[in-house]
Amino acid sequence: MIRKGNSANFLFLKLSTILLILLAGLVAYFSLNLGIRVTRHFYGVKPGVMLQGIAMERMLGNEVRQTVERMADSLDRKPRNARFDRTNKVIIPELPGRKVDVLTTVDAVMTANEGETVELAIITLDPEITAELFKSINKKIASYSTSGGGSAGRTDNLYLAAKYMNGIILAPGDVFSFNKETGPRTLERGYSMAPVVGGMGIGGGVCQVVTTIYNAALAAGLEIIERHRHSIRVGYVPPGRDATVTDYIDFKFRNSTDKYIQIRSGAGGGHVWVQLWSQ
Repeated sequence: MIRKGNSANFLFLKLSTILLILLAGLVAYFSLNLGIRVTRHFYGVKPGVMLQGIAMERMLGNEVRQTVERMADSLDRKPRNARFDRTNKVIIPELPGRKVDVLTTVDAVMTANEGETVELAIITLDPEITAELFKSINKKIASYSTSGGGSAGRTDNLYLAAKYMNGIILAPGDVFSFNKETGPRTLERGYSMAPVVGGMGIGGGVCQVVTTIYNAALAAGLEIIERHRHSIRVGYVPPGRDATVTDYIDFKFRNSTDKYIQIRSGAGGGHVWVQLWSQ
């Protein structure tokens, strides 16, 4: 049996313990809050500092960095090379890229004077290929053409493969891959069924295009990296001057000069032509 006196003492002790816990919690909360305010006062951004219209006052370094990184995500842009529009035969100008220099911007904000407005530090990224570079490629260094004829599907394939190559620019040391530039040879990409060695296949006839650019590269004295012959003789080039490709074998050459090279190519009615131009 618990006496009334003991019950009252127990209740008092329980209430006292609860009050002590609450008081300790309040002290800890205010101490922590005071500590953060003191830290922001001595180590945070000075009052009135703005970054691109955003108030940065009293922010700590990690908070400033997170803010700048979010801004960079929406502003960063890769440079776009100038390119040759193969359909309209015009040069599409380059577009410089930009990148926010996060570390420089954060440092500028953290060291800014009271009331100062800070701008983002932006790095301009230059494209590798410019419209001026295209214009400087004005000297034909080699050309070759072949005539093979054939079905409508075959002539369509010649035209398509030559179109995919047309306008490609190779920097010094770059390697041209026929399969990379003209493949994959699928119906979805516009290729047709046409005769191939041993039967019919999608993209039949493109070996004439490969052979044509192979001979143009030879005429220009470029380094041949990969080349494979047909298993039978073809009629559109002299013996030993042909080249073939499949999904598994490729034709490649390197721009072994110290200048940029552009491939210009076309086809029609079974006739294929390739020109190599340089600076």
